[in-house]
Amino acid sequence: MGRDKTLESFPMLRAENLVGSMVYFDGQHNDARMNSALAVTAAAHGAVVANHVEVTSLIKEKDEATGKETVRGAMMRDNETGEEWAVKAKGVINATGPFSDAILKMDEPGMADIVAPSSGVHLVLPSYFSPKNMGMLDPATTDGRVVFFLPWEGGVVAGTTDTRCQVEADPKPSEKEIEWILSEIRRFLSPDVKIRRGDVLSAWSGIRPLVRDPKAANTKDLVRNHMIHVSESGLITIAGGKWTTYREMAKETVDKAVDAFGLKPLRDCQTESVRLIGSHAWSDTMFIKLVQNFGVDLEVAKHLAHNYGDRAWAVCALGDQRGAQFPSLGERIHPLYPFIDAEVRYAVQYEYALSVVDVVGRRLRLAFLDAQAARESLPKIVDIMAGELGWDESRKRAERRKGL
Repeated sequence: MGRDKTLESFPMLRAENLVGSMVYFDGQHNDARMNSALAVTAAAHGAVVANHVEVTSLIKEKDEATGKETVRGAMMRDNETGEEWAVKAKGVINATGPFSDAILKMDEPGMADIVAPSSGVHLVLPSYFSPKNMGMLDPATTDGRVVFFLPWEGGVVAGTTDTRCQVEADPKPSEKEIEWILSEIRRFLSPDVKIRRGDVLSAWSGIRPLVRDPKAANTKDLVRNHMIHVSESGLITIAGGKWTTYREMAKETVDKAVDAFGLKPLRDCQTESVRLIGSHAWSDTMFIKLVQNFGVDLEVAKHLAHNYGDRAWAVCALGDQRGAQFPSLGERIHPLYPFIDAEVRYAVQYEYALSVVDVVGRRLRLAFLDAQAARESLPKIVDIMAGELGWDESRKRAERRKGL
């Protein structure tokens, strides 16, 4: 687009020295909802899904045919109860992202790391900083990294950094990284559009599991996409990759398992025809029926249809009736966002949520959209979960502390 059309489409941009822009189309998703849909879809197809369960060691047995020590299962620990038990299997697949090396070292303690973890920091800003249907990407930042600035889930997400880091369960962004992103954004926005540190609603850091192929001649080189590694003991590791290729990664990994473990599948891979739970009866006008049938308000109805698909009907069935006055169903857990009480119950009953952090961070995504709103929502979420899971006052206090 030319200069004038660019400013018309994205009026927040700095006009000085602007020549024009290129427009391309991309997809986005709510990764928390996507991940939950994958888990329940796997369960619907016969998988056993467990939350807050950790592998503590691998079980090895001598293979009678080869005489080699072969991985034949794992010792597991329930981190909620402390209970431990053994799970036996024909084979084990290590699909643990940035934690891949921890599992590999249970198999071969002296093995060199294959993961080169990289920290990516993201910020969420109020929606008024960007047009609703247009984002911005700058490939020429001050240090050569790419910065994006996109409408996402009712706000604007900006990022990202690419910094070597250590693998940890709860990575946190540094102020230096937050300020770098803000400074890059200010370079391309109009002087009339002031972005302050106080405008940041939420900031988080994720770990990209970039990988090295241990069988490559130069193990310093990173694999651009994903990598499948079979160890001497038969442990299969799938590492690297990205959301856009997750089905291909799964297919290749299962095909490798069929060969390595001598499995006899009854049919070929079905992933191209398998739809995720929630997609079967969804339509882009479904939200209208939610308003008409349940009396939820329009914003909530659109939110539920967008994030749950046809499972929005099951969510609404768990909502509290509020009487005859519209909206008659669904109490918001925070007045500024369309999340309702029924979603908390649904997360516990159908999506394996066991803690307040599970709900506010990994099912609803509110903690990643607005940290302050998430804090203010904690008492209501904890009370709802206590009713579902039978928590006493001591557990409720502990959950509120963990949520903060």
